[in-house]
Amino acid sequence: MPPKKRQQSSEKEANTSKKTKLDPSNLKPSQCLYIKNLNDKINRQLLKHNLYLLFSTFGDVIEIRIRKGFAHVLFGDIPSATVALRSLQSEEFFDKPLVINYSVNESKVITRLSGHIQEGGEDEDVPRYEEEEED
Repeated sequence: MPPKKRQQSSEKEANTSKKTKLDPSNLKPSQCLYIKNLNDKINRQLLKHNLYLLFSTFGDVIEIRIRKGFAHVLFGDIPSATVALRSLQSEEFFDKPLVINYSVNESKVITRLSGHIQEGGEDEDVPRYEEEEED
C-alpha cells in the first residue's frame, strides 16, 4: 500500500506544480497589446517615445506603460491593435525582435471608460449636489 500513496502524492504534486501556459492564438482580441523582448539598456523615456512613434502609425495610442523588458500599448480601438500586432510581429526594435500578443487582462483605463459610458456619462469622482427645494 505505501507505494500507492507515494504515487498518488507525486501525481498531485506534478499537477499543482505545472503552470498553465497561455496560447497566444487563443487570446481574445483587445485594445491593449503586450510587447515583450524590449531592450533593457535603452532609456525608458527614449523607449516610450519610440514605441509611441512606431505604434501610432496604426491608430490612436491612448497609453504606453513600460516595465523592465516589456510594455503594454493601449489603442483607441481593436482593429488598430490587430493591424499593429500583425504588422510589427518579430520586427527589429533596438536590436531585438518584438514579441507581441494581445493583453490577457483588460486595461483599467478601458474598464473605467466603459463603466463611464454605461452609467450615462457622469463622472463618478465628481460629487453630486442636489438642489434643495425651499418651502
